[in-house]
Order: sequence, then structure tokens, then C-alpha cells
Amino acid sequence: MPRLLDFKMTIETGEKGTEGPVMFSINNHQVPLENVEGGCGPGETISGGFQVNSFAHSMTLIGPVKGDWEVKTIKVDFNCENTEPYSVTFGPVTLDDKTEVNVWSDPPLPTFDV
Repeated sequence: MPRLLDFKMTIETGEKGTEGPVMFSINNHQVPLENVEGGCGPGETISGGFQVNSFAHSMTLIGPVKGDWEVKTIKVDFNCENTEPYSVTFGPVTLDDKTEVNVWSDPPLPTFDV
């Protein structure tokens, strides 16, 4: 498991938006996204990131404090130690105050010709 240096998350909202701040959990520590651009209202896109500098055992996007949040897509750009940067895109999900969605993905395995 590589050390996660930082990440950027881009979230496209569907028909039901939410109010900020957008919170995520890294190793069971809840924190807001930093350097946020855009919004998470209906049809809007929001992006932000965080400098983690730690090993990511778990990472989730946390649902809003009240109401539902319809998320169309979540794209996460990961920057890990000793690996090439990589991106993962997740499909639609509806989040609420009791819901989190896993957004951690290990780096792709190296490939080589034999």
C-alpha cells in the first residue's frame, strides 16, 4: 500500500444537490475538501482536494448532514508515493446523513511485456 500524498476529487451533482461543505473521511477522520471550486447544487460540479501524506487504509465521501445528494459521478485523481499519478471514476450514488461511499482505489498494478 503506497503512501497517499494528495488527491483531487471532482463531483458532478444530479437533480438533487446539497449545501456544503463537502466532507470526506480518511482513515476514519472526517475533514472537508480544501481549495474548493464550483458548487454542489443541482447540476453543478464541485472539485477540491487534500494533502494527506499518510497511508490510506480507507477513504469515503460522506453524505450531507440533511437531505439527499444525488451524485452523478465522482472522479478522484490520486498522487501516491513511488507510483505514477492515476485517476478513478465512480458512477451514480445517492447519499444522505447515514451514507458514505468508498472512493479509495489502490494504484493499478505495473504492466510489462514478456
